[in-house]
Amino acid sequence: MAGQSSAKKKAPAKKPTAKRASSGRQTQSEKKEKHSRQVAAIIYFALGILVFFLSIIDGENVWGTCHDVLFGLFGFTGYIIAPIFIYIAICASTDRPIGAVKHKIWQTAVLLILLSSLLQILCIGSVPGENFIDQWVHLYNDGVALNGGGIASGFVGWPLLAAFGKTGAGIVTGLLIFVFVMLITGSTVIGFLRGVAKPVQKIKDEYDIKVERKEQERLAKNQARFDIDVDLGPDPVMPDHPVSSPKAPQPEPEKPKKQRRKRAAFDVPLDGESPAPEAEKAPFTVTIPELGFETPPTPSKPAAVEAAPEPPAKELVPDKESQLRFAVDEAGDGYVFPPISLLRAPKNTQNVDASAELKGNADRLVDTLKSFGVQTRVINVSRGPAVTRYELQPSAGVKISRITGLADDIALNLAAAGVRIEAPIPNKPAVGIEVPNKNVDVVTMREIIDCDQFYDAKSRLTVALGRDIAGNVTLADLGKMPHLLIAGSTGSGKSVCINSIIISLLYKAKPEEVRLLMIDPKVVELGVYNGIPHLLVPVVTDPRKAAGALGWAVTEMLKRYKLFADNSVRDLEGYNSIAKNSDELDPLPQIVIIIDELADLMMAAPNEVEDSICRLAQMARAAGMHLVIATQRPSVDVITGLIKANIPSRIAFAVSSQVDSRTILDGSGAEKLLGRGDMLFYPVGFPKPVRVQGCFVTEKEVEQVVGFVKHKDSADYDEQVIEEIEKQAVAEKGSKNSGDGGGFNDKDDMLSAAIECVIEAGQASTSYLQRRLKLGYARAARLVDEMEEMGIVGPFEGSKPRQVLITRQQWLERNMNQNETETEA
Repeated sequence: MAGQSSAKKKAPAKKPTAKRASSGRQTQSEKKEKHSRQVAAIIYFALGILVFFLSIIDGENVWGTCHDVLFGLFGFTGYIIAPIFIYIAICASTDRPIGAVKHKIWQTAVLLILLSSLLQILCIGSVPGENFIDQWVHLYNDGVALNGGGIASGFVGWPLLAAFGKTGAGIVTGLLIFVFVMLITGSTVIGFLRGVAKPVQKIKDEYDIKVERKEQERLAKNQARFDIDVDLGPDPVMPDHPVSSPKAPQPEPEKPKKQRRKRAAFDVPLDGESPAPEAEKAPFTVTIPELGFETPPTPSKPAAVEAAPEPPAKELVPDKESQLRFAVDEAGDGYVFPPISLLRAPKNTQNVDASAELKGNADRLVDTLKSFGVQTRVINVSRGPAVTRYELQPSAGVKISRITGLADDIALNLAAAGVRIEAPIPNKPAVGIEVPNKNVDVVTMREIIDCDQFYDAKSRLTVALGRDIAGNVTLADLGKMPHLLIAGSTGSGKSVCINSIIISLLYKAKPEEVRLLMIDPKVVELGVYNGIPHLLVPVVTDPRKAAGALGWAVTEMLKRYKLFADNSVRDLEGYNSIAKNSDELDPLPQIVIIIDELADLMMAAPNEVEDSICRLAQMARAAGMHLVIATQRPSVDVITGLIKANIPSRIAFAVSSQVDSRTILDGSGAEKLLGRGDMLFYPVGFPKPVRVQGCFVTEKEVEQVVGFVKHKDSADYDEQVIEEIEKQAVAEKGSKNSGDGGGFNDKDDMLSAAIECVIEAGQASTSYLQRRLKLGYARAARLVDEMEEMGIVGPFEGSKPRQVLITRQQWLERNMNQNETETEA
């Protein structure tokens, strides 16, 4: 048994020994084969070097004979024999099988013969000679003289020339060369097509960049062309007293004038008097101290120019719309639109050489995403005044969330202050990455107002906003919005946006068409507009009177609906069309209510202000009344759910947090804005906000436009509206003193403690207040309901705790403001 067991143990040891022996023989065979390949590689390499020197040096004796034989056999293609030998040496020195190397040898040999044949077919053609031997000798001699393909070309080129002729033989030989090149290099048809497509795509991209650059240059020229009229001299501003003309005026030859609205304002005298013909042509200087600008005299032309005959110019007659918009009646009681020259002309800062920067940023974007495993390609680049959007198309299977999560990494690689990602771009299969420009172009008020889109807009409530991310003019129609909510932090551009809206209305509408009701609790923002003819009442600065003004607006809205019902019309447009043909009815103007700071009003009279705004937002559109509300603090106690639900159009400037952005836009994005007019414009009907660089209007420009309007037409305040606002303000102050002012007098004593508890916990529930404050269920539930009404906690969500909507800092500010209001009362 012991012997059997030992035999069993020793038996398996034979198999590893056999394997080792087989492995040893295989290793020796591989070493021998590898040695043979290396020897062959050395020989081929040496032959390549020898043939190389043999082809370039024409020596003597045997060397010279070998040189002639080389070119006599292969002709001009003898120069590529040396690279072929070196290529075979490289193939032999690698770990490729011997069979593969042999295939390379015969493939390159056939390729060499085909190249010689193609050279003979295209350069020489048929070979002269009386017999077969003479033709071969002629091939050899031509090869030595480097005039053909040598003797090698006769094996393929000769038969093909006889069978297909020169053209057909060239095509067939070229295709055979293509086949053998593919076999030697191991390429595929797909790889070949991709290799061909890359340079074609590169050429196409360069062409697209050139086209885009030319388009940008064209747009820049169009933007810089603010006055395409024939020079009429400086625009005269008429003073209160008549202008005297010189005794001997020098007449100037008439020039054709292209009529536009901004020039038509001066086709008739502004003070209502018709000056003499000599005075119209005389140069003069007029200075108005109130406006602070001077029109220089028009220089007279030399006599030689005056004596030169001119062809008769065809007078251009302005269209009816232009005559209607800018004509001043002879009685002098019409509204004079301010000239465009009061606004600052823009500087042409369009960077024509920005294509290199855009191309570099696009490449860095693609490389950055590629380093994170995201394959993309740039399909379009849109350069705006402050931001450039790179449109990237991700590869199939790439989730958009992978790109949006790399915003900080993209900003780091581009050395940018921050990037905003729009994923996806509406109506495009691409993701937009918005990168700030190194040089920001200022969008002036003049370039937006002085454009065809603004002139051709039929609505009197068309306002200028700025330029979008592609540099296109962006306008807004308050009549279609129909109400607008503007929010953003300090210095982001809210007040400038309000000023641009008001200035646009002064350039677009007459006082009998549009009236303004301005509410400015900050006192200093809108006071400059006091005295313009569009105002219904002076700018309201008292918060109590502001609540009364909103109450009057609600009453006016209801009166208008009563008039509409009596005349069987549905809106203001239908009523005014009837009033034009009736002697009993007077047309009603559209009313725009502008509130510069909603937060101050909400602290002073939250209930009355919110109720009035909600009623106006719900019903005032058909009555021709529109709200423009701006606020600095976009918190839930200022922009309540009711106000947001009834004001669909929003403009968000730069804010400090994503929470504030969600309060304004119901989504993130505003926290990524740059400030200084950079906005997200989200009108009703748009799927996503549009990024716009707001137009900039300076205080000096506002003063000049307002001064011109007040100088030509005085304010016509409505005394009945002023009295009604005063009455409502007194009534609301009385209701405040009686305890119905939105304070905490009628609230539960435990309300403050309950608010502290839920803010500390970050969530609210009835059971939590029962445990912390030792209250009954009914009282705790009532406290939760009161906090929901105050906008502190969110709505009921089933079994989940309610969300807390304010921070401790906001709660402390709210308490402090409430105490100050009660002390003043």
